[in-house]
Amino acid sequence: MFRALIIPALAAIAAMPGPSWSGVIDQGSVKIYRHDRAMGAETFEMSEGHDSLVVRTRQHLTIPTSQGDEPLERGADLRVSRTDYSVREYQSTRTQRGITTTRGLVLADTHYVAYREDPRGGVGESRVLPPGRLYVMDSQLVTLFDLICRSFHAKSFESRAINLLALGPRDTLLEARVVVLPSETIRWGAKPVVARKLQIAADDQITFTLWVGPQGQMLRLSEPVGGLRAERDPPDVRRRPAPKPGG
Repeated sequence: MFRALIIPALAAIAAMPGPSWSGVIDQGSVKIYRHDRAMGAETFEMSEGHDSLVVRTRQHLTIPTSQGDEPLERGADLRVSRTDYSVREYQSTRTQRGITTTRGLVLADTHYVAYREDPRGGVGESRVLPPGRLYVMDSQLVTLFDLICRSFHAKSFESRAINLLALGPRDTLLEARVVVLPSETIRWGAKPVVARKLQIAADDQITFTLWVGPQGQMLRLSEPVGGLRAERDPPDVRRRPAPKPGG
């Protein structure tokens, strides 16, 4: 049963288009903090082609453990709809202490396959797909929240439910709620930006607050219970060359 489910899923992920697709539409890096301690950064790149977007993100962190600070690497490659940013195919890796765990999703019209692999083996399962868009939350990779922000760009609403699949030791499908708060002017780089402000209530305890830029990109994220904070790096400021003497 496992092989019948996992092999098609792995083949679909392996066939995801690479950088040869159309040009990059956005790329950048995000600094990540835990309880105001700098943990590291996450880089991302979004490329377009046909009816989909390919998103690649890599996270390099240093986390405190009982044995001292240790490196943690995460990454994800996914394909999402160009129209609503809902996930179509997804694969992520998490590497710590030399052990790599792989998670993946492949979506069909009425169901999706979720699988997990690590050095001890793997397991896969086919599940019924809920109606509506499906978004992913995986070890708090912040680019996944950026995609939720983009999906609501230029859309007017006060509150909306979304399907949020939280990947973990036991995957949980949540009916999260997105609420629009009053816009707020924040400082991003060298200038103030009027940011749209969203809250995503994942459950009764965990709420993410996101500040969204004019093009729908996430500029800042905060989750107070776990102490998570993320800040997108602003673009480099290009200085005008000094005028030539007598010019």
